Amino acid sequence: MKVELIYEGIQRYLPEVILVVVALQVILLIWGILTTVRLGKQKRMIRQLARKLGEGKELKSLLESEEIDGDLVIAHLQGIHDRLTRLKGKIGLVRYNAIGERASDMSFSLALLDENKDGIVMSSLFSNQGVSYIYSKPVHEGGSTHRLSKEEEQAITQALQPAIEAKNHSVKML
Repeated sequence: MKVELIYEGIQRYLPEVILVVVALQVILLIWGILTTVRLGKQKRMIRQLARKLGEGKELKSLLESEEIDGDLVIAHLQGIHDRLTRLKGKIGLVRYNAIGERASDMSFSLALLDENKDGIVMSSLFSNQGVSYIYSKPVHEGGSTHRLSKEEEQAITQALQPAIEAKNHSVKML
């Protein structure tokens, strides 16, 4: 009985479903064409810029000239800069023994932050049954709305330290 109802529903709305699927395909096709055109324009601009720079022209004079749309290049560079600042390039790792027995330093807290001190802190707690439990907490401006363990706080502090100060730690990246 239930199968018959499902079959009836499919038969009743099949034309509408097909119409929606076709409309979505047309939208995706148009979006793909527009993206390809924009990508082609950017590739041409980059090739033109590289060719001019290869001829010995200075970047500053090229951007000031009418040969290259300087505003477009600057906007593109600003977009790259914005994406780079959101990368989680500040990393701090603290290893510790969470159970106090023969487990060695099998537990750890790992902080992954960006330039704005936003990101996550993850902790893996090794139990005496040989199982690890993994937790993660959001980090915003170097802190969290969740209560942090001392190891998680140490990992965040380590991630925020300049690379030169962190040379004695096990992991530190810019």
